[in-house]
Amino acid sequence: MKHRYRAALAALGLACLIGAGIATAAPASAATANGSLRGAASNRCLDVPGFTATNGTQLTLWDCTGGDNQVWTYTTTKQLLVYGGKCLDAILPNNAPGTTVAIWDCNGGANQQWNINSSGTVTNVQSGLCLDPSNNGTANGTPIQLWTCTGQANQRWTAPAGTPGTPCQATRAITYTLERVAAPTADQTDAYNRISSAMDKAVAVYNCYTTLSKTLRVQYNPGVATADGNYNGTIRFGSRASMVQATATHETAHTLGVGTYSGWASRVSGGRWTGTNAINELRAITGDGAAVLYADGSHFWPNGLNQPSEVGSPDDYVNHTRMVLALRRDMGI
Repeated sequence: MKHRYRAALAALGLACLIGAGIATAAPASAATANGSLRGAASNRCLDVPGFTATNGTQLTLWDCTGGDNQVWTYTTTKQLLVYGGKCLDAILPNNAPGTTVAIWDCNGGANQQWNINSSGTVTNVQSGLCLDPSNNGTANGTPIQLWTCTGQANQRWTAPAGTPGTPCQATRAITYTLERVAAPTADQTDAYNRISSAMDKAVAVYNCYTTLSKTLRVQYNPGVATADGNYNGTIRFGSRASMVQATATHETAHTLGVGTYSGWASRVSGGRWTGTNAINELRAITGDGAAVLYADGSHFWPNGLNQPSEVGSPDDYVNHTRMVLALRRDMGI
């Protein structure tokens, strides 16, 4: 498959490749981050040429397209996965500058483990060497290797969203306005403060890990039993128990189409979500190749944050936004 066709394929999705029989192994561990690795010097992405899944295929730089051959998942065991089951691999037995960096079936070896550092470098756990475009290259097709770390821009990468220790690239594309009365009572003032805190945190996560855009209207309405949100961008909070980040994040998902967009119902069958994007995203998050995504007329689970008790760590908010993005892709929005 020619490189010049990549952008078109990315736009159409990879259903044709899945149907053609690309087999992937289940990830070895739970995912913590997902996205492209973009070179600081080249502004190009770490790329599997031709969408191949063949062991030993050397990575290259290529214009960023958003295709699955450029989407890397960083796991809790320091693997970088592509296609859900192929690992970024420093080809053995070499362990020296110039070692080829390729894809390979995941095997848990140290040559397949990587540190994503706050400096922007990506270093191989086994060798300590840096992920490096050969000969300081920046052009499409530049092969990727391991090399002695130099601190130069050609060895710095923008890491996948959610990678521990990396700065948030906030878009601020989702904004909200909390409607307030001119002379609030003590009850209203307390509610406004709680809602503002919850919404600030929820919007910050969406703006860090997505590029979605929405203008939200937020209200305090004691007549609402808990909280609700709709696709026109309105969120209403009623009870104090709902004025928390988890609920604000959940209701923001409703404003983005979860359970509220016209394409939702047709993708729910027998209590399960049928869209492949969200199912594959859940399996990448959990590391379970058989994970089932459940849904009803307005909610999904797991990772739906349908109750504040579902939050066990900050990763749960990130994983929720990943699921929202995938659900939207399934609905064509």
